[in-house]
Amino acid sequence: MSTSPRLFSTLALSLSLGLSLMASAAQAGDDANKPSKSFRAGMDISEQADLKDIGLPAYPGARIHRDKKDDKKEDNGNATIGFSFGPFGMKLVVSKFASNDELEQVSRYYREALASYGTVLDCSPGSPEALAAQARKSRKEKDPNGCGDVSGDRDERVYKVGTEKNFRLVSLKTVGREVQFQLMRLEL
Repeated sequence: MSTSPRLFSTLALSLSLGLSLMASAAQAGDDANKPSKSFRAGMDISEQADLKDIGLPAYPGARIHRDKKDDKKEDNGNATIGFSFGPFGMKLVVSKFASNDELEQVSRYYREALASYGTVLDCSPGSPEALAAQARKSRKEKDPNGCGDVSGDRDERVYKVGTEKNFRLVSLKTVGREVQFQLMRLEL
């Protein structure tokens, strides 16, 4: 699968976050759960993603964004990664788009779409939520909203909604004359 550096960093961060949360859940254990007599593990990787799996609508008039990796290849703007390890599993779905509309217009559209899932956090670099999360992380305190794990450029907008184990994230940035954005869902 060919991916852009930005999509790869999003996938790597999400995979790392998913693995650490799964390890925490495995360590916590629940005495009420009896061990299974069988064990399964697996991994699925696909260069396709369905917006239904992300749970967010396509921005009107947006097109799939394909980063050119080199002169011959470009990524397809979508990825789905899923894996399971015994009773634990993770699914990550990412789609990349571009629009010629203004950043604020696209940003407002997705803040409203995310709001149907709960309180929308502004995890953009330099935002109050991101700064508070970084301060908690430096004090080795728990980050209840996960904004401390989000990174990006200072001019990038990042919005997140959901729980630590099931969230949606939208990342937007103006590049040249267009807004490039990624829609992501992580389920543990």
